[in-house]
Amino acid sequence: MNSIKLFSEISKGDIKLVGGKGLSLALLTQAGFPVPPGLVITTIAYKSAQNNQIGPDVEKEILAAFDALGADRVAVRSSAIAEDSPDASWAGQFESFLNVQREQLIESVKKCWQSASSEIVKNYAESNSTSDEQLAIAVAVQKMVESEVSGVAFSVNPITKDNGEMMIEAIYGLGELLVQGMITPDNYIVNRQTHEVTEKNIKTKTNMLVYRNGQNIEEAVPENKRDESCLNDEEISELARLVDKIEKFYGKPQDIEWALEDNEFYIVQSRPITTI
Repeated sequence: MNSIKLFSEISKGDIKLVGGKGLSLALLTQAGFPVPPGLVITTIAYKSAQNNQIGPDVEKEILAAFDALGADRVAVRSSAIAEDSPDASWAGQFESFLNVQREQLIESVKKCWQSASSEIVKNYAESNSTSDEQLAIAVAVQKMVESEVSGVAFSVNPITKDNGEMMIEAIYGLGELLVQGMITPDNYIVNRQTHEVTEKNIKTKTNMLVYRNGQNIEEAVPENKRDESCLNDEEISELARLVDKIEKFYGKPQDIEWALEDNEFYIVQSRPITTI
């Protein structure tokens, strides 16, 4: 049974195997964008599981793929067939886990699968007329980025819907607190043509999520950084150029999750902006 597909092995026709998120990451990888290396545990494994229990052969295959990835820790994210479609983003509906070590991987995969039957997902699926088949869950496993700064970027301003503007949001540390709406980020408006920053709204950032001593913990942002911009103008423009290229690649406005490690930007997700 081939329950694993590397990002490099996935094609556009594999949506029912790898889900929307997995397909997007694979296509970006193959196009040369800075995506952390990874793989997808396909819907074949999900459908073969009995009561979310993974068979020994599949478990062995998953752990072997993790070892081949050469990562100490990974991000584990659900990737449903219906997810990240042009009609519904499903953002935040399924489970995801950061800084997962080898011994935690199988349990994290099971929890991703279990999230498909949560009440939140059922209600969202009903409101979007999503079939049970489209809720089949693949799981994307990616090498973890040690992000000093992370955030989201919209290739078109989602508030004003002004096609001449991008919006970038940034926080310190891991991006989960921003995705969950627990931190108000710095906000930047960027000219789409010149990639120059036209507006900044810098917030006081007191907390950040970091990896310490084997776990993700919230800790205080150093006082000298709390009221500083997470990104400088050069970094904002560099990120804007990357966002612009991703939108051109997909041919439609994108909602992108990114991370900054050692002065390098990485893309960890890209989905259509469904509100435009």
